[in-house]
Amino acid sequence: MRNRKFIRTIIIAAFIILIFSFSMVLAAQSRDMTWFPTFERNSYKISLDKGSKILEKTDSAIFLSIDDLNAMLTEKYDTPEIHIELDDEHFKPDENNKILLPIGEEKTYCLGRVIFGDNKGWTANNINLLINEDKYLSISNSKEYEKNDFTNIAADYHSKLVNRYNVLPDDYNNENLSLIKGVQAVISNNEMKLDKAALEALKIMLEKANSDGVAGFVLNSTYRPYAYQKYLFDNLLNKKKAAGAADPYEEASKIVAIPGTSEHQTGMALDIVSLEYPSFDNFSQSKEYAWLKENCWDYGFIQRYPEDKTEKTFIIYEPWHFRYVGKPLSLYLKQTGLCMEELVESLQENKFISFNTLDEGDYIFMLVKKGQAFTTEIGLNLEYSLMELTEEDNLIIMRKGDTPPLR
Repeated sequence: MRNRKFIRTIIIAAFIILIFSFSMVLAAQSRDMTWFPTFERNSYKISLDKGSKILEKTDSAIFLSIDDLNAMLTEKYDTPEIHIELDDEHFKPDENNKILLPIGEEKTYCLGRVIFGDNKGWTANNINLLINEDKYLSISNSKEYEKNDFTNIAADYHSKLVNRYNVLPDDYNNENLSLIKGVQAVISNNEMKLDKAALEALKIMLEKANSDGVAGFVLNSTYRPYAYQKYLFDNLLNKKKAAGAADPYEEASKIVAIPGTSEHQTGMALDIVSLEYPSFDNFSQSKEYAWLKENCWDYGFIQRYPEDKTEKTFIIYEPWHFRYVGKPLSLYLKQTGLCMEELVESLQENKFISFNTLDEGDYIFMLVKKGQAFTTEIGLNLEYSLMELTEEDNLIIMRKGDTPPLR
């Protein structure tokens, strides 16, 4: 009888040890032991859509995976369209894509910002992570804030893409044109006009060039109305036909933009040559071109038709043609080497682009459909502007942190 009791005791003890060992294996594999509180009283847990997950910790900090944070935000806002911008100064991810949260008196962390979308539009919020008394980490539900809304704001037109697939109407008219005066350059026609913002940036740019000892600029062509563009194109088209070109229309369109597809009609483009090299063909040999190629980006201009982008722009290499798009867009295009067409392709594929400049600050570029709402929390440390990009898409440029206002 005693042997039976002894054997039974051994079996029960072995069974308990087996259960204990199995539990520890499960804990090591999944780190989810919310049903076994005895071994987790000193652990921190994150609330996820499938329950909770125990986090790695040291004596003074806990580690949060960006993937876990993304999952928690996706659950909270009930959308897969999530973009996270962390405060990298305080919460920069390590090589394992985890951030460190110090354990102390502070129970709420503002990790940065989240932008999320649904069928109604897009919203930007702060990411406030709350640690409650039970050591659960969750995204805190702060009070309702008054919202800023973009639906009734007119988009800035300076970033507008113009090409054979994004055509201007015959009657397109830039109401902000000004006669070109006070520019440190030779003006080939006293009636030449330019968009006001582009003109002011041009003045500053050429003043800097002059101070650098580069002063032989000649403005050859700026704003052109639709009718004049049509005259130029038809004239070249007829010459191509007379010369027996295989495809006169296509050949002409690579040299002179098809009416409605010319950036000159916007008043934001200009053709520049120099006194030393007055011909378009050899302008690229001039010191004026070398200076512009290196510095135009700092003043909101881009070289619109580079030599290595003809397959994207469908326009021949034009070292003399510069376009005003404004900053920080010009700085981003310089840094990446993209042309306008490639920028649009990138945004249509990714929706979000993060961009850093040493002097101008940190930015987020976000593509939204025209008429789509974009709201932000009041008090969100984020400045933004709405830019027109194509006939269907707008570009929202957001500046992160305490930096100067957008220009």
